[in-house]
Amino acid sequence: MCLCGGYAGLNRQAVMLVSMEIQMAFQSPAQNYTETRLNLGDLVHLSPYSTYLMRSESDCPGAGIVKGSVLAIDRALTPAHGQLIVAEFDGELTLRRLLLNPVPALQALDADETVTLLDVTEELPVWGVVAYALTDVAGVGFNGPVGD
Repeated sequence: MCLCGGYAGLNRQAVMLVSMEIQMAFQSPAQNYTETRLNLGDLVHLSPYSTYLMRSESDCPGAGIVKGSVLAIDRALTPAHGQLIVAEFDGELTLRRLLLNPVPALQALDADETVTLLDVTEELPVWGVVAYALTDVAGVGFNGPVGD
């Protein structure tokens, strides 16, 4: 995972918001009608003071994250049981699922889902909470400097 700083340029690009549901059959000619321009920043809450963008270096299909996904990490969010977090683990930042019940633990997101128990007397190793994941589903790639 690569730490790539704040999200400052994220709100510059507006895209079209289409008011329709995706159908798997005959399409109406009116479905190409767009109502308004929508900025990605209008859909998600990203604080310029606590949000960082990172690019995933591995696949986590159970979490909907593939290699290259852009993750919005919010350091101001309070972590909760079951959330994806960026943890400071073994001297590096790593993507894990936080388990708080019955005891604090970090769960790997790979196929074996290894669980590492945490010492209840120590502070949780949470660097930030994964707020959003942007995945390149079509494989066309992302523009911009996020982890290049």
